[in-house]
Amino acid sequence: MKYKKLNSVILAMALGLAVTGCGNTASEQAQQETQQESQQETEQESSQETYKELAAGDTAPDFTAQLADGSSITLSEQTDKVVLLNFWATWCGPCVGEMPAFEKLAEEYKDEVVVLAVNCLEDEETVNQFIEENGYTFSIAYDVDGSINAKYPTSGIPYTLVIGKDGVVKKIYLGAQDAETQYNEYKNALEEVLGE
Repeated sequence: MKYKKLNSVILAMALGLAVTGCGNTASEQAQQETQQESQQETEQESSQETYKELAAGDTAPDFTAQLADGSSITLSEQTDKVVLLNFWATWCGPCVGEMPAFEKLAEEYKDEVVVLAVNCLEDEETVNQFIEENGYTFSIAYDVDGSINAKYPTSGIPYTLVIGKDGVVKKIYLGAQDAETQYNEYKNALEEVLGE
C-alpha cells in the first residue's frame, strides 16, 4: 500500500516536470526551440558564401579539387598557365561529345595550358568508369558534394571558362557543339589569351 502511494507521487511529479518542461511552459519551450533553430539557420547561411554568375573580367573563385588520378589541384596555384576549366557530367550528351576536344588540347598545350574538367555531382565510381572507357588523360576532378559547382553558378552544362595566368576569366562558353567545332573555338580562345 505504501509503495503504491509512493509510486503515485513519483508518477505525478514526473508528469508535472514533463508538462512544465523543467520550469518552462510548453509555449515558452517551443519559442526557445524556434529561436535556436532560427539562429542555427542564420549561422549556416552566413558561413556559406553566395556566388554570382561570372562574366569575363571577373576573378575566378579559387578551389582545390581531388583528381581522378589521385592527385589534387588548386586553381590559384596555376599562375604560370592558362586554365581551360570545364563543368560536365556523364549524362550530358553535349558534355561527352566535346571531351575529345579537351584531350587534343591538353596534348597540344601541355606546357602552357591546364585542361581541367570538373564533374558535376556524380560519384567517383561513375566518373572513373567513364574515364576508363574513353581513355582520357587530361585532368578530371570530382565534385561529389557540389562545393566547386556552387562557386561557378550557371544555367546549364557544359560550362567552360578560359582563365588567364592572372586568375581572371577571359572567355565563357555555355553549351557545346561537336568536338571538332569546340576544339577550334577553344584553340582560338587559348591562342588569344596566351598572346596577351
